[in-house]
Amino acid sequence: MLTTSISHKIDWIDFWKGIGIFSVVFSHVVEEGVSEYLYWFHMPLFFFISGFLYKDKYDYKTYFQKKFSSLLVPYFSFLLLYSGLQSLSYVAKAIKSDSILPLNELVSFTVAYLYNQIYGGALLANWFGVFWFVTCLFMTQQIYNFIYKEFGINNTLMISIMLVSYGLAMAEFWLLKTPNYFWNINVVCMALPFYWLGHLYAKHRLESNHNLAFIAVIVFFTAIALHQLGIQPNFSMKGGNYGIVFYSPIVALAGIVFTQNIAKILSQNKHLLRIMSALGAASMIIMYLHQPIQLTMRDIPILANTLLRIATALIFSYIAYKIVVRFKLLSKYFLGTTN
Repeated sequence: MLTTSISHKIDWIDFWKGIGIFSVVFSHVVEEGVSEYLYWFHMPLFFFISGFLYKDKYDYKTYFQKKFSSLLVPYFSFLLLYSGLQSLSYVAKAIKSDSILPLNELVSFTVAYLYNQIYGGALLANWFGVFWFVTCLFMTQQIYNFIYKEFGINNTLMISIMLVSYGLAMAEFWLLKTPNYFWNINVVCMALPFYWLGHLYAKHRLESNHNLAFIAVIVFFTAIALHQLGIQPNFSMKGGNYGIVFYSPIVALAGIVFTQNIAKILSQNKHLLRIMSALGAASMIIMYLHQPIQLTMRDIPILANTLLRIATALIFSYIAYKIVVRFKLLSKYFLGTTN
């Protein structure tokens, strides 16, 4: 019975991640209408889930090594792959059109390009548009691991730390308005509270709290109604736009809890479970691949249909995931697996 319970928990968590990655792909393709509501919570959701899965069982060095392998190794692998492909494309187009830049301009362009790629964060766009999340998550995990190991038993202190972190994020949003930080390190201040709340959610087993689920539904749909009246809880973590103080993160939390309960309920259907948990298991690969796929299709009129781009981005990314997991070397560099 214990094994069955654990297995089902893993299933609905993958289902939950599947909802999250589907909402990311959908939002990037559609960019209007219902996507606006998904933007309120779909990136905080992944920080929340990561916190939900956090386990305090490794020393600092081991934890760093594990997260470096699982997050930064794939990050640099895809960064090099896409940078190489874009460079080859530029050279091919330049040769074809006989418009190769003079040496001094080519060197300046190359230096600027490399700077952007290394600096990362909000400077990365298009094919690289989602890369900010990986570096931000890595730094969030390392900082939270330190904070929890040092102060985790003191709930009052943890609450204070998270309020200060949120305050710093809002101060940066109001006063500095400078989203272009190295690896989007400024967003860590907003990500930390969501990560912590995800951890608390798991520790206190709130995933089965029906009262909390009901409140989340009321809050989220009230936010949709208020949005129609002009009260907008805009929440863009990458851009450092955190909306209305306290209101916007509460709406994001409501969306997170709402989708968690949807995942738990719908995971009872074995057909939906198979599809969504597959997407959830492949979420990292889908995150990296969906933008190059759908953006390339967008520029080809015959392939620019919205539904076709969503379906193709998900299906091809999942096929790529199944190929990668079959080969140890590919898994190591593009999935971050260590065994």
